[in-house]
Amino acid sequence: MHCHCSDWIRSRVCKKHRIEPRLVALAMMTVTSLLYTGYTPAVALQNTDAAIENHDDAKTLLAQGQVRTAIAVYRRAIVASPHDVKNYYGLAIALDRIGALREERVTLQRALQQNASYAPLHNQLGLLNMKETKHAEAVSELEKAIALDPRYAEARNNLGVLMRASGDNAKAETLFRGAIADDANYIQAMRNLGLLLASEGRLPESVQVLQRAIQIEPKNADTLTADAMVRMRMNRKADAVDEFRVAVTLEPRSSERRVNLGIALADSEDLSGALNEFTEAVRLDPANGMAHYNRGRVLGEMNRDDEAKAEEEKAVRLKGDEAEWWATLGALARKMGEKSESVRALRKAVEIEPKNAERHYALGQALREAGDGYGAIVEWRSAVDLQPEYAAALYALSRALASTNPGESKELQARFMRLQTLQRATDEAQTMGNDALRSSARGDWAAAISELKLAIERCGGCNAQAQLHKNLGLTYCQSGDLKNGEMELLEADKLMPNDADIAKALQILRSK
Repeated sequence: MHCHCSDWIRSRVCKKHRIEPRLVALAMMTVTSLLYTGYTPAVALQNTDAAIENHDDAKTLLAQGQVRTAIAVYRRAIVASPHDVKNYYGLAIALDRIGALREERVTLQRALQQNASYAPLHNQLGLLNMKETKHAEAVSELEKAIALDPRYAEARNNLGVLMRASGDNAKAETLFRGAIADDANYIQAMRNLGLLLASEGRLPESVQVLQRAIQIEPKNADTLTADAMVRMRMNRKADAVDEFRVAVTLEPRSSERRVNLGIALADSEDLSGALNEFTEAVRLDPANGMAHYNRGRVLGEMNRDDEAKAEEEKAVRLKGDEAEWWATLGALARKMGEKSESVRALRKAVEIEPKNAERHYALGQALREAGDGYGAIVEWRSAVDLQPEYAAALYALSRALASTNPGESKELQARFMRLQTLQRATDEAQTMGNDALRSSARGDWAAAISELKLAIERCGGCNAQAQLHKNLGLTYCQSGDLKNGEMELLEADKLMPNDADIAKALQILRSK
């Protein structure tokens, strides 16, 4: 009976919503659902009108940040049209905004009972599972969303975020690229891909992706910040500072943006400019521990030690689990001659990072200056146990044991001397390797190959060995000698098995 009414229903719907044609499809879907559950045409139309009005009102309120009012309106829309899953979906998003996760889950489950084939519901449930660290459930829901809508870019991006968090960068990269293929203007997926590439050391590729995102949306502060951070790693500090400045201009009341700019200025040796940014960051958000920490760090570099120490004390009060902040406070106290306070702060850094050799070494130094020689020896032993090639700790421990345990002292001294010899070999090999890179830049492959071979010979088993074999392999490939290139890259791969450049080069060689 209902199907005979369809033309009349459509004419009524189109007439009612003729000003906004985009609502016709939603209205028809809602009214048809109501008809098939037993409503009369007149009542179905009345409820649909109310649902459409409430749905649009709620979306507008949510976009304006009036979340709780939007929740109330979505609830009215559900009463008016209990079978329209889009109202449940909107309500779930609004509940997520206020952290009402249990009610959000119930809302999504009710909606899925109405229509399990609506992909956005599975996507939102996947995000909720991610938030609640339910990894397997999140993967399942996001994969369902993609299966229902193979071009669902947002679901691909979200699954990519999950894969990256679990350490599967290869799958994450595929998903991010898929999301961008589905939506060529998907800024968030581009940013995620750019950050993933940067995390693997693929910095030029990262910048290329992020620059594409910036061209699409030049005033996106998050993307500008991501690109600036990559440029800092590439030592393109002036470009990075410019992008951080734009981000600050776009969000002048963001304490975090000011901190980012301040760090870049400090690294560019503009301490005065950095101090201004950190001071403003503290003013905007006095509870921002990172702003206090960096303000103290810059004040310390400017030898304004009393002010620096006060800032570091504020930082650790705000966030007491940052070992680096305690270490900085301890170093300042030591510099100011406050021995007991230095020991207290550095001991706290060791408690937070007990496996960090540098923390133990610094605490040992402070203990020695405070007159606790035995305590210093204990900490230096810990440093050497954790990092057997820690030259400074070996030297300090050998000196401390000279009178009480001369045999061990001599052994430690010999280890220190071997390390010094190895370090000289590393430095000389790296210098020769840099000469080879300059030859490569000129296209003089023969000279570059010869210089790299000499560098490897001088290095022996030094710390530069893996990088030298990698550079030699790439140079051979650029010269056209793929056989020797592959041989050197395989040697480098044994020494650096997780290097993305080596893996990519070997993959290309094997495909030929």
